[in-house]
Amino acid sequence: MPMNFAAIEIGSNAVRMIVGGLIDSCELRVLERWSAHLRLGDSVFEHGMIPENIFQQLEQTIQGLLLESRNFPQVKVSLSATSAMRDAENRNEVVSRLQTMVGHPVKILSGKEESQCLLEGVKSFLPQTLFSKFPLTQTILADLGGGSLEISLLESIDNSNNSPNDFLHSFDIGTLRLKKISPVLQQLESSLSEELTQLCSVNPQDSSHLILTGGNAKTFARLFTKVSTKYVSDSSSTNTPENWLSMDWSEFERIAQMFLQQSAEEQQERWGLRTQQTEIFNIALAVFRIIGRKLRTERLSIPFFGLKESLLLSLVSANIKKSQDDIRLVLTSGPPKKFKIST
Repeated sequence: MPMNFAAIEIGSNAVRMIVGGLIDSCELRVLERWSAHLRLGDSVFEHGMIPENIFQQLEQTIQGLLLESRNFPQVKVSLSATSAMRDAENRNEVVSRLQTMVGHPVKILSGKEESQCLLEGVKSFLPQTLFSKFPLTQTILADLGGGSLEISLLESIDNSNNSPNDFLHSFDIGTLRLKKISPVLQQLESSLSEELTQLCSVNPQDSSHLILTGGNAKTFARLFTKVSTKYVSDSSSTNTPENWLSMDWSEFERIAQMFLQQSAEEQQERWGLRTQQTEIFNIALAVFRIIGRKLRTERLSIPFFGLKESLLLSLVSANIKKSQDDIRLVLTSGPPKKFKIST
């Protein structure tokens, strides 16, 4: 049985790999993470195709990450692709060539599969006490990537009468798509309004607990710890969790508004954000505000957890024939290693 596992996520914004080691049958420790800045979405969402030069960079990136994974003994690897790959007109040719070159199958996740994978991962990662601590009527999970937005209803153990498949939504809305649209907010409001209304139509007056995932949500969480005086005063408590942040919606609105008023240059200078981040960060904040207001959010939580961690948990669960709920994921701190792409 493999003792180490590597999940590679071919996303619209970047290609990422996470490696975890199985300590015993129930503890999985993240050993290392990599991120390669290859924006498949820029080509696909504008031209509909993955061009040959981008394919070559993708293939070299996957080969390089696989080489890194072999530093871990007995490693089992999975490769999954999301929105940009599933939208590419030449996806079948790309996947076929890629699989032949790298020697591993590549699974293109549908929007619902992506949403389901993330939902299962978050439910197993976050403790039930997080939901009981904020006993709002519904907890909603929203994951924003470069090419898609997944929204699902995250039921607690005590409130799981409905099938989770009834509450899985995937939209062709992402930060890379939106940065090509003007005006962004008006387009987004109209496209999301009807679906979100349906999601909260059971009790439209009730408040929600919103859980945000994705790279921009994590960027906001990291910056929030630097700028929020409320967080600074709360962080003296020994009970402050390290794997996620929770805040009142009003506090999120206040800090988000501050960032939205800053230029890209100011965000780079003051907060150390990279150019690639500032291109889409404010777009992401605008999306979060629309979702949160429409769903009458009262409490917001951001775990330092996302699709790649969910893919890792899914891979391990399938291999050791154990439920994800029975596997404890132990994260590593700090940013992922940057994987340099050959051009």
